Amino acid sequence: MPTPLQREPCKTRPVFELCAKGSHGRYMERLPSEIILKIFSFLDAFSLFNISFVNKQFHDLANSNALWSVLYASEIEKKMWRPRVSMIKEAVSSTIVEEKPAGYWKKLLLKEMAGYKDTMWKTELKHMNPHTGMPALTEHVLRRLHIQWEITLTNRHGRESVYEQTHTFFEDSSVTVCWSQGAWPCMYTVNSLQLHGIMCPASPAPGDKPRWRSLIRKTALQRTGHCSFFGADRLVKVLQFDKGIIVGLWRGNWKIAFIMVNLHFHKLIERSLLGSRFCPYLPADDNAVDLDYSRHGYTLHIVLHNPVQRIMCQRFSPLYTRRVMSQGEFVQLIAIDFANVSEHVPVTKFSLPWQAQGLQGEVERCCMMTLTVLDEAQRPFWCVSSTVKMYRRQRVLDLENEGEQFIVLYGDAEGKVKMTFVWMEEFQHYFLVQLVTMFPTAKVKRHFSGEC
Repeated sequence: MPTPLQREPCKTRPVFELCAKGSHGRYMERLPSEIILKIFSFLDAFSLFNISFVNKQFHDLANSNALWSVLYASEIEKKMWRPRVSMIKEAVSSTIVEEKPAGYWKKLLLKEMAGYKDTMWKTELKHMNPHTGMPALTEHVLRRLHIQWEITLTNRHGRESVYEQTHTFFEDSSVTVCWSQGAWPCMYTVNSLQLHGIMCPASPAPGDKPRWRSLIRKTALQRTGHCSFFGADRLVKVLQFDKGIIVGLWRGNWKIAFIMVNLHFHKLIERSLLGSRFCPYLPADDNAVDLDYSRHGYTLHIVLHNPVQRIMCQRFSPLYTRRVMSQGEFVQLIAIDFANVSEHVPVTKFSLPWQAQGLQGEVERCCMMTLTVLDEAQRPFWCVSSTVKMYRRQRVLDLENEGEQFIVLYGDAEGKVKMTFVWMEEFQHYFLVQLVTMFPTAKVKRHFSGEC
């Protein structure tokens, strides 16, 4: 205890505590706008864009034409077209900068940064594969741009876990992506699943900035009606969710073992790059074609495969429509008629192999289906990438070939697919004896902008 003549030692407090107490934690906002602008002038475009979301004052200052015009001129200097540099420097003079509305140079820069990168791949995607009707260089562009896909799982408390892809399998009109590594949670603790496309750097280095994420799909895993039992083997059971997402669970503990998604090539690069973290890419409506095309031949391209190999690939053209009255009005395309034996196609065994944590297995009688229907103008009319499963057919067709019959059904708001298979024991093969697709007439009218 100190004596009356002794002084107590001086208690020092951190400077930030004094500032926070005196300014209620808003000491940055008390700085003059000129000083904040000077600080912002040392930021690059990515950082300046992000800091504009801190508060209203930062948003107004970070959109200053004075800052973005300098960044725009700097970006143009990186280009190889030297003749334009002098023109741009003259255009970005102090008088012209102030004449433009707020955010003008910011939009111009972001457009410039994105434009020179996407010009090449958009040109490459114009070359179509005559067999599939999809861009022929899709796989090449995906690999050149280092596009990958991430899964984000959100639990009941809002905590997110991100998983990077472990395996991809490319077909001529789709890619199957698998995730099987990492510390996976139990299924009943996960509320939602998000699939994002990302562009990874060619040679990632420590301290790389966060990558842009483009939302492709978001699925509520706990919502009833969005999940169905897909298959099982001795180690895992597989659940199927909407839009072809399948989740493998370890038997007994409901922990996730792997996740698989089949992605169609139609607008895949745009969906993987041009969306945002929370909003998917929405393609613009294509121009309408001649109404006569709705009565002419369609093309159907179908591939059955799994994450390892192709099971079957067939192309049918031309196919002609006919109306059917079944639960509403539909337009039907018959690619394989069970009455015509010459059209029947042999198919190897269906299976879905998987691998996770050093273990592997195979789920029988299920696989991936990639289906593309093109109109006569070779425009995509209906594109499907999903998982499908065989079921024993209850109403047996009257066929010349005797054998156990199975049926594969797929349906969504845009159309339906029905396939019938016969197992031939002596050949140890399935035979595809029926393939029918149906579309609502309303879809045909929308596509061709008129009556079908």
